[in-house]
Amino acid sequence: MKGKKAGSSGRSTDLTMADRNEVEQLVEKAVSHVLESHVPQMREELVRRVLEELPQANGPATGSGDGAANLLKAISAIHAGTTQKEILRALLDNTVRYSGRGALFVVKAGAATGWQGRGFTENGEDTIKDFGLNLAMGAPEQALRSRLPFSGSSSEIDPDFISRFGGPADDRLLMLPLVLKEKVAALVYADAGADAGGKMDAAALELLVRVTSA
Repeated sequence: MKGKKAGSSGRSTDLTMADRNEVEQLVEKAVSHVLESHVPQMREELVRRVLEELPQANGPATGSGDGAANLLKAISAIHAGTTQKEILRALLDNTVRYSGRGALFVVKAGAATGWQGRGFTENGEDTIKDFGLNLAMGAPEQALRSRLPFSGSSSEIDPDFISRFGGPADDRLLMLPLVLKEKVAALVYADAGADAGGKMDAAALELLVRVTSA
């Protein structure tokens, strides 16, 4: 009788293991589906909590008066991009929420070429496109070498840039490196604009570029 019970138990275990493998596969599929559907909400919640820890993201400290809610929207818009172009466009679109002018220069083979700009228009055309920025001096050189944001004056950027587009009214500019795989893939330029009274929130701009890099 004991032998029969042992044999019966062995057959039951074999069936259980087979059933368990099938159940594990079903559970994995279900978990993957649930995670995929909740990742956007989880990501937004994570960003929201990070923003709560940043005093710059709350109240009038943002400079634009938009506050944490609009900064969260800007970050979400960047994350919503599914291609590189969509992500970079979202970055530039939201850069000018916190600055007067913004531009992205693609860095390749030791050269920086204008990709797109916001606030740099002439007769409805984006004049920053294909502009070659000198990387051998000032703010671009500092940001490229250190891979850190660099704030300076209009004297610390390519004179051809100032001659072509005009300097910022408050004489201040910001150069932010967009780092991908530990290399500077692009430089983001921002200033308060050529007209007096413009805005530039360095903390918000740095956060947007860091989010894009991620």
